[in-house]
Amino acid sequence: MSIVPIVPKVQKYSWGDDSYIPSLLKKAPDGEPWAELWFGTHPGGESTLDDGTPLGDFLREQAVTFLGEDLINHYGKDLPFLLKVLSIAQPLSLQVHPSALQAEEGYAREVAQHIEIPREQWNYKDNKQKAEVLYALTPITAMCGFLPIEQLIENFSHLLPSQFPLIFPYLQNPSAPEEELLEQFFTTLYSMDIGTRKMMVAEYEERLASVGGPSETSDGLWLTRSGIARKCLELYPDDLGVFAPYFMHILHLKPTEAIFLPPRTLHAYIKGHGIELMTNSDNVLRGGLTPKKIDVPELLKILTFDSRGGQICPQVYDVYGCKNILAPTSDFLLGVCNSGSYFVQERKSIEFLFCIEGNGEIVFNNNSIKIGQGECVVVAAAVEHYRLTVQGTVFRATVPV
Repeated sequence: MSIVPIVPKVQKYSWGDDSYIPSLLKKAPDGEPWAELWFGTHPGGESTLDDGTPLGDFLREQAVTFLGEDLINHYGKDLPFLLKVLSIAQPLSLQVHPSALQAEEGYAREVAQHIEIPREQWNYKDNKQKAEVLYALTPITAMCGFLPIEQLIENFSHLLPSQFPLIFPYLQNPSAPEEELLEQFFTTLYSMDIGTRKMMVAEYEERLASVGGPSETSDGLWLTRSGIARKCLELYPDDLGVFAPYFMHILHLKPTEAIFLPPRTLHAYIKGHGIELMTNSDNVLRGGLTPKKIDVPELLKILTFDSRGGQICPQVYDVYGCKNILAPTSDFLLGVCNSGSYFVQERKSIEFLFCIEGNGEIVFNNNSIKIGQGECVVVAAAVEHYRLTVQGTVFRATVPV
């Protein structure tokens, strides 16, 4: 069979909620946080076929048929992307992902140490960059990239009127280029001693309570800066990441909007539900809001200190009528097929078709496969064409080869 259903891996992380993914899969909640569904071959959560065969083993055995020669020539016999459903009830860690060159150099530099230290202490799990697109299924609040230095100064002068001039005197009359000032600010913040940090946090918390404003937007759909800060203080009271809402851009994604997060961009997802398509990599350097390892010197090497923030992705319809999320990467392409009929042809690469609501039917070579809510199938590159009929919404993950 050249189209096969796969079984996703459920990831139960503390920041997930207990109902969204169980409802999607039509399963009863068990009281645990179902944070992510993984569709792919990543060893941290590999999908399987219905009979339990690991998807990676199957694809390597059927590489030409399923991956396609063009993809093999570029990526080898490894699937280059990972498709996820995210169910975010609490803030994720502040994190950044390396570029391709940084990943190659970092992995080569560290690989000899991997036999001596546990995996959770590695900075580089592989030699790949990690780019990602997040598509909002419900309203999503996120933080992404550094604010312009003028806005950062205004925020902290308001919230830390006593401590800010003492700890960051070079920001009282700034004259250096913005990127240098942002890097100096971040370096100072992440290098301060515990006593100074406690004084900063104490003043910050007191000012948030008195002048921070509401925790949600007026329509109740998104968290505000002060709402994010209060949540972070509640969860991680001694973590430097609690200051992030006031030095980072806050994004409010509406359902159907998507954002591309390029490598080297500091970010954190805060609340909401979405579809994530990303490079099949596990390279994450953390910058706060976590009990996990934070390597400040390596973090400073990886980060970009520009103030552009995240960019909402353009969305265009392809010749088949599928809406594609345009992102500046060759590792993956996310498409959205809403109710309708799509005749897909001239295919060269593997595809995942995942039904988030309703149902879909794929007709090919006188065969038919149906997918319902929460189900995903892998379409081989060797399938020259197929017709997809959707009642609801089906996501399409592939590679633009």
